[in-house]
Amino acid sequence: MNLNRFDLAMLKPFMPEATQASGVFTGNADVSWDTTKEGLPQGKVTLSGRNVKVTQVVNDAPLPVAFDTLNLSADLHNNRAELGWLIRLTNNGQLDGQVQVTDPQGRRNLGGNVNISNFSLAMINPIFARGEKAEGRLNARLRLGGNVKSPQLFGQMQLSGVDIDGNFMPFDMQPSQLAMNFNGTRSTLQGTVNTRQGQIALSGNADWTQIDNWRAQIAAKGSRVRITVPPMVRLDVSPDVVFTATPSLFNLDGKVDVPWARIVVNEVPESAVGVSSDEVMLDKNLKPIKQQSASIPINSNLTIHVGNNVRLEAFGLKARLTGDLKVAQDKQGLGLNGQINIPDGRFHAYGQDLIVRKGELLFSGPPDQPLLNIEAIRNPDATEDDVIAGVRVTGSADQPKAEIFSDPVMSQQEALSYLLRGQGLSSGQSDSAAMTSMLIGMGVAQSGQVVGKIGETFGVSNLALDTEGVGDSSQVVVSGYVLPGLQVKYGVGIFDSLATLTLRYRLMPKLYVEAVSGIDQALDLLYQFEF
Repeated sequence: MNLNRFDLAMLKPFMPEATQASGVFTGNADVSWDTTKEGLPQGKVTLSGRNVKVTQVVNDAPLPVAFDTLNLSADLHNNRAELGWLIRLTNNGQLDGQVQVTDPQGRRNLGGNVNISNFSLAMINPIFARGEKAEGRLNARLRLGGNVKSPQLFGQMQLSGVDIDGNFMPFDMQPSQLAMNFNGTRSTLQGTVNTRQGQIALSGNADWTQIDNWRAQIAAKGSRVRITVPPMVRLDVSPDVVFTATPSLFNLDGKVDVPWARIVVNEVPESAVGVSSDEVMLDKNLKPIKQQSASIPINSNLTIHVGNNVRLEAFGLKARLTGDLKVAQDKQGLGLNGQINIPDGRFHAYGQDLIVRKGELLFSGPPDQPLLNIEAIRNPDATEDDVIAGVRVTGSADQPKAEIFSDPVMSQQEALSYLLRGQGLSSGQSDSAAMTSMLIGMGVAQSGQVVGKIGETFGVSNLALDTEGVGDSSQVVVSGYVLPGLQVKYGVGIFDSLATLTLRYRLMPKLYVEAVSGIDQALDLLYQFEF
């Protein structure tokens, strides 16, 4: 039987909407079957494609695959079945090989080879967004052995020059390599993932001696790899983790060090908005969607160390974080154990400048239910009479308990006055002046994002509007960086209209020269340090 110039377009009614095929196939089949004898039919089938092109829609983007050569063959003779192929992709590599099964009705021994030559990952670039790309070359020389029940594989597979650039990547990948060596029913893996900052070394092995009880393991170890999750998170991680997979369980163990991080939350993203516990998701037919659980359970046992240079800015809070956490996941769910400390921090909201002098978050179970032990005091420089006034928050995150305290001890009303106004109830300042200062502070606190966007428009980075001082010395201050390292700050008194201009220039990390012009003039050399 011969097939002459069969047009693949004729198969369109039988194809999914997301798949299109064009081109023509020519082939022939020569099959015979002696019904008087036991056994399989004898014969050979060949197909040869010309101008074949297949387009598959992936993530709403067309992925075209064009073939210069597409030859397929199947042969069954002398108690041996053989399948062969030769595929040359347009402007890409070549895939060729053959698979043989000897004694298909008995021992079913395997033989043959699989070759991949210079296959480019750039073929998948059409499904990426603008500015995203994939590069790299895949080569393989593999030989088959064993039998169908216990297959064996020999040879090597290499992936070189791999560079995937996309918004979905948490790090800036540089050309990387990966190699797998196969030796019968076992294999090993070695590779390096290079990034613009730091690299990850990969090693692994697999064993399929028992095909129904296979096992694979991959270890990843890196040092200070920069991870970026725009627009809020930048952190360096040093992973030392091992992932193990079997037919019945996935397991992740190890530790992750985070020596440096900058987490800036300017506003709550939609994903952070909580939903009702009785939320029900519906499909397009308004039927409840059944939640699908993973077919293979996942267990994890990770230790996370938060180093000394991890800083958080969120909703007026600027704090440094340290601590250790242990992440455990099993069939009962995700659990978090450990403690996060806030050794120092500041909180500015509604005109109040609070200093976090003690902060502890204790985790023992669900990650969203830590125990709190936090103390924040009003900035002593903005508080009269050398009084320390603050807020102490304790209890669980879902039911926190807040109380006002002071040093020296005084009534709650007096302590609240020092906390909110920076002065006692008996202060000589008029109530109207105090209220004016508070209201201006609250208004300034709510304008931060708008002011920042105005600064970006005019090329001034980190433009901010704030209040400083207490009582009659209160000021409204605007500050920003007009040049890299040069900060300009201009303050005007709320009650006396006296202006102060400050210029601060960074000579080197942590060393600044500052010039102040107001009622008095000053030139200072400042060194910043942490302890």
